[in-house]
Amino acid sequence: MMQADVLIKTCLFTVLVTGYGFLLPFPAAASMTDKISSTENPEKISLNLDQLIGRALQANRYLLQNALLVQSSQYSVQGAESAFDWKVQPVANIGLSKSESTAEQATGLAGRISKKSSLGIEVALSPSVAYVNDGGTSSGVGVSLSVPLLRGFGKEYTYDAVYAADFSLATNTRNVYLAEVETVLETVTLAYEILRQQELVDLYSLQEKRLQGHVATAGIMEATELGTPIDTYRAQIRLKDVQDQLTVAQEKYQATLDRLKVLLAFPVQTLLQIEAPLSYQPTTIQIKQAAAIALENRLEIEQSAADISEALRKSRVAERGLLPDLSFVATYRKNTFLEGLDSSELYYGDYWSVGLTSSTDLARSEEKFAFQRSRLDVRRMRLQQQTRQDTILAEVKKELTALEKEEQRIRLRREQIVQARGKMRLSEIKFSHGMGDNFDLIESETELQRAKVDLLSEKTAYIVGQYRLRAALGTLIKR
Repeated sequence: MMQADVLIKTCLFTVLVTGYGFLLPFPAAASMTDKISSTENPEKISLNLDQLIGRALQANRYLLQNALLVQSSQYSVQGAESAFDWKVQPVANIGLSKSESTAEQATGLAGRISKKSSLGIEVALSPSVAYVNDGGTSSGVGVSLSVPLLRGFGKEYTYDAVYAADFSLATNTRNVYLAEVETVLETVTLAYEILRQQELVDLYSLQEKRLQGHVATAGIMEATELGTPIDTYRAQIRLKDVQDQLTVAQEKYQATLDRLKVLLAFPVQTLLQIEAPLSYQPTTIQIKQAAAIALENRLEIEQSAADISEALRKSRVAERGLLPDLSFVATYRKNTFLEGLDSSELYYGDYWSVGLTSSTDLARSEEKFAFQRSRLDVRRMRLQQQTRQDTILAEVKKELTALEKEEQRIRLRREQIVQARGKMRLSEIKFSHGMGDNFDLIESETELQRAKVDLLSEKTAYIVGQYRLRAALGTLIKR
C-alpha cells in the first residue's frame, strides 16, 4: 500500500513538472517595440548606428549652436578687416553764429575719404563746399598723411584685431570638431545602452514567465503535500525581484530612448527603433603606437600650439606698446573762392602743416604691467600644453587598459554561463526526479540569468570603449 502511494505521488510529481515545462524552453518574450505605447499616428523611424551618428552630426542643436558661433566669428574677422577698407564719411552742417558786429549763417557739405594700410599709414582726402551769408560760396579740398613712427608702425601691431579675430575663428572651428566627437560618443553610448536595456527587458520577461510557472507548480505541490510552503514563498519572492528588475529596465529603456531622441532632435512621440551590431573585433594596438597616433591627431595638441603662438604674438604687441605713440602728420588744404566772398576772407587760400604728434604717458605704467601679464600668459600656455599632452597620454592608456579588463571579464562571463547552464541542467534533473526542492533550480536559473546580463553589459561596454579609444586617438571622425 505504501509503495502504491509513493508511485502515485511520483507520477503526479512528474505530470506537474512536465506540465509546467521546466524541462522545455518558454516561448521568446515580446519585443520592445510591441511594449511602446503609441500616440495618435506617431512617426516610426528605424535607424542603424551609422545613420544615428549622421543624424546627430546634422541635427544636434548643440552642434548647430557651435556652428552659429563660428559664423559669428567669421563676421568678426570681416569686421576687423573692414578697418583697412576705403572709408567714405559724408558730413553736412547748418548753423547760425552771432557776434557784436555781425551775424553769420553758414551751411556746408563736406566729406572724408580715407584708407589705412596694414603698416598703420593713413591717407585721407577731404573735399568741402560752404555756403556763407547771402549766397557766398567757397569750396576746398584737403589731403592728409599720418605715419606712425614708433608704437603704431608695423603690420603685427596694426593688424592686432584681425589676428585676434582669426585666432578666435580657428578656436571656435576646433571647438566644433571637439563637440562633434563628444556628440558621436554620446550617441553611441545611448544607442548601446538602449540595446542593453532592451535585451534586459526581454531576459527579465522570459525569467518572469518561468518563475510564474515555478510559483504555480509550488502551489500545486504544496496542496498535494509534495512540497512545503517555503518552496512557494521562495518562488514568489524571486518572482517579485524579477518583476521589479523588469520594471526598472523598462523605465531606463524609455528614459534613455527619450534622451537619444532629444540628442537627435526628434519629437519625443517618435517611435524610434535602432539597430547596432553586438559583435566586435578585439583591439590589438600597443600603447606606444597608440600614444604616437594620439599626439599626431588630437586636436587639443594643435590648439595648444595655437594658444602659445597667440600668446607670443600678444606679448610682442604688448612690448611694442611700451614705445611712445609718436606720429608724423602732414596736411595740405586748398580753398577756392567761388562767389560772394572777399578774397581776404579765411575761406580763400592755401593751408599746409607738417609736424609730429604724440599723446603718451611718460610713466607707461599700464603698458608695462600689460607686457608683464603677457609674458606670464606665454608661460601659462606652455605649461598648459605639457599638461594637455600628459592628459592625452593618460587617457589613451586608460582606455586601452579598460578594454583589456573588459575583454578579461567577457571571457569570465562566458565561462560562468557554461557553468551556470550545467548547474541548471543538474538541478532540473534532480528536481524532476524528486531528489531536491526548487531552491537549487531557482538559484541556478538566477545565476544563469545574472551571467547573461553581465555578459551583455561587458560586451556593450567593450564596444563603446572601442569608440572611446578612437576618440582618445583623435581618429573617431574625419576633420
